Amino acid sequence: MPGWRRLRWLLPAAVAVALAPVHVPALLLFPYKAEAAGFTVHSEAPLPPDQLRAILEDAAKRLSRSPLTAGQHGDLYLTQGGWRWRWLALNAAGSFAVTRSLTGVSVFNRSDLARGVVQAPRKVGPERGLASDIAHEATHTALYRHFGLWRIFNAPTWAVEGYCDHVAGESTLAQAAVARLEALGIQHPAIDNYYGRLRVERTLAANGGSVDRLFVEARD
Repeated sequence: MPGWRRLRWLLPAAVAVALAPVHVPALLLFPYKAEAAGFTVHSEAPLPPDQLRAILEDAAKRLSRSPLTAGQHGDLYLTQGGWRWRWLALNAAGSFAVTRSLTGVSVFNRSDLARGVVQAPRKVGPERGLASDIAHEATHTALYRHFGLWRIFNAPTWAVEGYCDHVAGESTLAQAAVARLEALGIQHPAIDNYYGRLRVERTLAANGGSVDRLFVEARD
């Protein structure tokens, strides 16, 4: 019996220790850190200052398209797509990045600063511009802060992902790639996000650019 009592306490403790880095990635010891353009970046690989600054300034310029994204943009964690990424991403390991709604921390898959891209192990759309993906993830955080978690969790995916891609200025797939996939009868979430961005842009154009009205109309 004493052994079972210890096990009863040890299992929850082990789960808590395993999940703690998901919300506090710094626990996994990212050795490199830099700040620029309102971002704080942590990385497991060296951060070339000129390349990093250019990417972050590009991301900040994209974020200026939205009235929700002024000011500091939060912490970014750049990985090389290895064990840190798999630990932090949990069941989203095939994504480019994940943003934790409670903390606003964004963690990125294999990040290539020299090429300015982030990569994911997928056959369709395996890479995306790092600046645009940073802007996309920072917009998720801005939406959480502006509308609250409950409202965003219950908003249509096309509105949330479409608005984040609208601010980023692009989607994972461009029009030509979407047309090729559709011609082959291939379905992929990136196609839905592409059309979500177009729908968001049409809605904003019709309502005078109001993000609040966009999300009211998206519920109707």
